[in-house]
Amino acid sequence: MTVSVKTEVRYLNEEWRHRGELASIGSRESRRANTSKHNVFIRDARAKRDELSLDVNGFVLVDHLSTVTDFGDEDSVKSLYYSEIERLTRTVTGASEVFITNHVVRTEDKSNFNSAYARFVHCDYSLADPRSTSLKTIESRHLDPADYNGADFAWYNSWQPFDHEARSNSLAVIDATTIAESDVVDYYYTGNNTGNNASNKSAMPLFNPEHEFWYFDRMRTDEVLFIKQLDTRDNYAQTCPHTSFDNPAAPRDVPPRRSIEVRLLAVFR
Repeated sequence: MTVSVKTEVRYLNEEWRHRGELASIGSRESRRANTSKHNVFIRDARAKRDELSLDVNGFVLVDHLSTVTDFGDEDSVKSLYYSEIERLTRTVTGASEVFITNHVVRTEDKSNFNSAYARFVHCDYSLADPRSTSLKTIESRHLDPADYNGADFAWYNSWQPFDHEARSNSLAVIDATTIAESDVVDYYYTGNNTGNNASNKSAMPLFNPEHEFWYFDRMRTDEVLFIKQLDTRDNYAQTCPHTSFDNPAAPRDVPPRRSIEVRLLAVFR
């Protein structure tokens, strides 16, 4: 049975579409000041799981049971989980190389905006120059960018619940086929206390009623959601904006969602 819901999500305010400066969001206060709630219908993608494509829709659900038992243990995550996600990414995408940049464990802890649920529709990177973004990461690994001149790049997030299935504070995504490049503008993400600079420039969509939202109801701990963030290839999904949302179909007594997301660069030769 599919469980689609009507709920509210926060979009960047329309005033930022044509302003010469960029919004800054890095706290609950700045999020409220720069975003507005919109009513949306979020469809359950369970019934169409096998029809989805990372290259077309920008998201896909796959099975993966991790060997990690404590996702709060940084050493276990970096030594075990990173390797699992690298291998899984190669299998899912066909990438020849995978570079993991970081991970975030999300809980209900409201004391840290950077690791709390992201309650606004957003992308994780600016869409302006995905090749430059990719080559900077290659260079940071002490590799020669010239060796990647003929390569293409795509950025993904992997997202997986742990401890229990995700019922409250579910993750919704926008189908990439329903979002136009003109819907997305840059902003500064300052939740990591780096201030307004090029290194923390990211992107957010503005509201468009044509956007189609999807989620996977009761996502299990042995499932991983892959989300497209950037792509240098033409005619491929470019980005898949996403947000946490209050799921009205979830019982009130279910435990808060606990999840881990990994951000990674995939290389295609």
